[in-house]
Amino acid sequence: MNRLTVVCAAVLATAFAHGVSSPDVLWKKGDGGVAVYRIPAICTAPNGDLVAVCDARKNHGGDLNTSQPINISVRRSTDGGKSWTEPENTWTWKWNDGEHWAGSDPSFIVDKEEKKIFLFYNVWESKNDYGVFQFWMQESSDNGKTWSKPRDISKDIAFADWPFGKTQNKGGFIFITSGSGIQTKDGTLLHTIVHVGDGNALFGSTDHGKTWKPMGRPVKNGDECKVVELSDGSWMINSRWRGGGRQIHVTKDRGQTWESRYDSSLADPECNAQIMRYGKVLLFSNCKSPTRRALLHLRASLDDGKTWNEGVSLTPQGGPEGAAYSDMTVLPNGDIGVLYEGPGYATINFVTVPRTEVLK
Repeated sequence: MNRLTVVCAAVLATAFAHGVSSPDVLWKKGDGGVAVYRIPAICTAPNGDLVAVCDARKNHGGDLNTSQPINISVRRSTDGGKSWTEPENTWTWKWNDGEHWAGSDPSFIVDKEEKKIFLFYNVWESKNDYGVFQFWMQESSDNGKTWSKPRDISKDIAFADWPFGKTQNKGGFIFITSGSGIQTKDGTLLHTIVHVGDGNALFGSTDHGKTWKPMGRPVKNGDECKVVELSDGSWMINSRWRGGGRQIHVTKDRGQTWESRYDSSLADPECNAQIMRYGKVLLFSNCKSPTRRALLHLRASLDDGKTWNEGVSLTPQGGPEGAAYSDMTVLPNGDIGVLYEGPGYATINFVTVPRTEVLK
C-alpha cells in the first residue's frame, strides 16, 4: 500500500469513524402542501417494525396555540428503517361549528406485555383567541398499521395543583411532552406532562392503558421533559430548562416526593431531548450546545446519569449542522435509530447509530 493510499484511508477512517448513517429524509417542508413538518417521535413496534410520526403544520411553523391546521403524520418501516411507507394521517384537523381542532406534539408508549402502541398528542380547541389544551390518545394493536378512534383523557390525567381546562392566558399552558414515554419493570406505562414556566409531572397507567391517572405530585422547575427508570427502580425526569444545562428530578416513591438538581455538564440550548434505557446504559440525545440548536449528539451513561461520555455526533461527518428536537428507539438488530429535526426545521431525518459506537 503506497503512502497516498495510507493517508486517504486515514482520512476516511476519521471522517466516518462514528459510523452514523447518512440522514434519510422522512418529511420535508412543502411536501404534500404542508408548510413545515415538526416535532418527531419514533418507536419500535412489538413485532420490530418502526413507527415514526410528526406534526404536519399546514400554513406555517407556528405551534399548536397559533390556531392553524395541524395533522399528525405517520410513516412505518418493516426493514429497520431502510424503506418507509408513504405518509398518512392518524389525526386530521377538524373545523366544526366555529371550533378549530388541531393536534400536535405526538409521543409514544409501547406496551410490550400487551403488544400495543399508544400514541398521545395535544389537541387545541380554539373558539376564540384563547384556546384550551386537551390531551388525546389513540392505540394500535397491529404494530401501527391501524389506529383506534381518538380518546380524550384530559380529565383523567389532571392534577389538582395545576389549572387544567383553563385557557393559556389564565395559566393553562399545559401539555404532554413529545417523543416517548416508557414501560417500567413492573409494567406501569409512564409519561411526562409540563406546566410551562412552572414544572413537570408524571401520568400513567397500571392496567395497560384501560385507564390513565396522575402519578404522584408535580415538581417545580422544568419544561419539556422525559422520564427513565433507574437501575434501583427510581424514576428520573430529565428536563429542558434555563441556563444552558438540564434540570434533573428523581423520585423513589412514584412521584410523591422529589430530589432535584441542575446538571450543567449536559449542555443544552433549551430544547426538547430524549433519554432512554438501553440495558445497563442510559442514552441521551440532544443538541450539545448551551446556546444553539445544533451539534446533535447521542451520549451514554454507565452510572444512572451521574456522568456522561462525550457521545457520538449525529450530523454528517460530525459537522455543526443545525438540529432541534429528537427521539430514539432500539432497532431490531440492537442499533439505535434516531429521528430528529434537521437544519432550519426544513426536514425530519432518520439516522442509525451502530451499537458498537453507542457503547464505546
